Amino acid sequence: METVPTRIAVQVACVAALVSVGTMLLLVGAYGSGSLCLFGAVFWFWRLYRDAV
Repeated sequence: METVPTRIAVQVACVAALVSVGTMLLLVGAYGSGSLCLFGAVFWFWRLYRDAV
């Protein structure tokens, strides 16, 4: 069984935190900042996925 490198695991945790913060900001009405956080998280996750495949 192959283990996940630490740097990738840390990046996935940061993406999850960014999604959480973005969602919280959207829920409290900060649409600009929340949208930026979510867009950044989607872009970062896409880059991680693209590099892993």
